[in-house]
Amino acid sequence: MKNLKALKIRYGLSILVLAHTPKRNLSKPITRNDLQGSKILINFCDSSFSIGEGATDKSLRYLKQIKQRNTEQIYDGGNVCICQIDKPFNFLQFEFIKFGVEREHLKQPNDMDRETLYEKVAELNLQGRSLRDIGAELNISHMRASRILKENQNM
Repeated sequence: MKNLKALKIRYGLSILVLAHTPKRNLSKPITRNDLQGSKILINFCDSSFSIGEGATDKSLRYLKQIKQRNTEQIYDGGNVCICQIDKPFNFLQFEFIKFGVEREHLKQPNDMDRETLYEKVAELNLQGRSLRDIGAELNISHMRASRILKENQNM
């Protein structure tokens, strides 16, 4: 990133860098802390945006500004760009639909999800899987898996 920033300054370039985010809790808004790797990476960029997947409609994506240095923040959680993935010809593209709020595109936790999660943790534990394996498979931390097992024992 330092080398890219030096090129940007030296030649007056705009550089688009793509980064992958790790698995994250889809019921929480996207923040700059979701960037894969060191949080320091985001400090080197002037602006950053993310692409989130719609929880109810998998063909929808939303674009959200998560960092801006030289401009105002326009596309925050209360004003995201909603797009649909489309392939009218030979090129996959985002087709703008409307502006919306991020909250509408986040997964809504419910009691059924919680019950299912508790059952899966208990089942994997009975199979002799480690807490880290359980966490990795269910996309939760090993500490949460441990707390779930303790709660199940107290019930």
